[in-house]
Amino acid sequence: MSQLSVVIPAYNEVRTIRDVAARARAMCELVFVVDDGSKDGTVAALQDLDVTVIRQNANGGKGAALWRGMQAAVATGADAVITLDADGQHCPEDIPRFVEAWKAQPDRIIVGARLADKESFPTQRYYANRIANFWIAWAAGYPISDSQSGFRLYPAALLRQLRFRVSRQKGFVFESEILIKAARCGFRSTPIPIAAVYAQGARPSYFRSFRDIAFITRMVAWSLISHGLNPAGFYRAFVRPGLDRVRTSSVGRDALAMLALSCLVMLASVGLSYLLALVHVLRIALGARCVLDTSAEGDGWLLVLGMELRGREISQDYAARLWRAVEMHRRQPQRKILVLGGQTGRSSMAEAEAGRDFLLREGVEPAVVTVENRSRNTFENLREARMLVSGDARSLPALVTNRYHLARAHALAASLRLAHSLCPAEDRLALTVMTVFKMLKEAFHLHWYLTGLSWARLTRNQRMLARLR
Repeated sequence: MSQLSVVIPAYNEVRTIRDVAARARAMCELVFVVDDGSKDGTVAALQDLDVTVIRQNANGGKGAALWRGMQAAVATGADAVITLDADGQHCPEDIPRFVEAWKAQPDRIIVGARLADKESFPTQRYYANRIANFWIAWAAGYPISDSQSGFRLYPAALLRQLRFRVSRQKGFVFESEILIKAARCGFRSTPIPIAAVYAQGARPSYFRSFRDIAFITRMVAWSLISHGLNPAGFYRAFVRPGLDRVRTSSVGRDALAMLALSCLVMLASVGLSYLLALVHVLRIALGARCVLDTSAEGDGWLLVLGMELRGREISQDYAARLWRAVEMHRRQPQRKILVLGGQTGRSSMAEAEAGRDFLLREGVEPAVVTVENRSRNTFENLREARMLVSGDARSLPALVTNRYHLARAHALAASLRLAHSLCPAEDRLALTVMTVFKMLKEAFHLHWYLTGLSWARLTRNQRMLARLR
């Protein structure tokens, strides 16, 4: 039978450490708690508990605590080492699931992936983790679901091969770096879904989104540069999975080919083409102004672009679009509202129908609202809108969407020859981690579309041009 050890790094966790360690001990005979220079009685809370406490006199950071605990566990002859956090975020009762997954794939790191539980995940940390996932997956050379989860199982065979120099500054870099180094030793990670447990009244996380993501990005950047930007890793992490998803979707072969071409252009330009797309997205997001046409003819349509629902509920971003439409209609009651979007994702309700219900609750008259419930993405939104508003002699229709989405909406509308003005949902752009992530994603989709359109024009591919227009 395989021998298993549990390592729990702890820094000032007096409120939760005993409960977490006791529950881990019920799952595993050998538990190491590495006290990382705590000053709040963390060690005293473990008194009379059958666990091994390793004390570090000074706070050396999570990475140093983890590495010391791992070495101690491997020295006992462990075949695998489980790590989990001391703040109660992880459920030790999930340990048997990790062991089962590892026995099925003994050459894998088993990672508890929290991002599937998006509704329970703090929004800023969710998007910070998604950004980290992108860079780490590129450097490691395969898709990664949750690069920042501390609930993991490491094969001892891997830990015996690795060498690390840890420091306090690199505390949260360690768990990212180990995935990259492990991949180069032939050990990838496999995710298993776990709950994202964030108890009310819990202490603030020691993870600082901007600072720690910056340290992680610096580490990954050096890793990529030292390996010639790892184009093979980029292909395995993003291009090949993207091709597989498109191949099994209804998007079609043309989109598949353009996705591949878009990625090749990015690689050939060492990311410059993508950077230009990102700068364009940022410039439009920062500079857009919602200017109302106050002339007597200022009665054009308000086109509210759809957004995927959460069940039957609208997201905060979608609500911002709808609120802007309400505001503009109140100031110019002659304006009509076209809400766009069909049934997408797992929702049983069309996006436009949820949007219409929102508008009606806010006092907009039913006669003012028109619903288009067939389109499934921004391009289809605008193509359907073109058919519905073309021939209307009113002033320009206004595209109402979030600032990070404006550049792509504008490009798509222009290629569809849909005359329009832009109307940002927000008064100003708030540069949060979440917004930055969304702009990175928008820049990728914009790059993909413009690459396809440019190639179709260059090759005079009428079939592709017909699909893109």
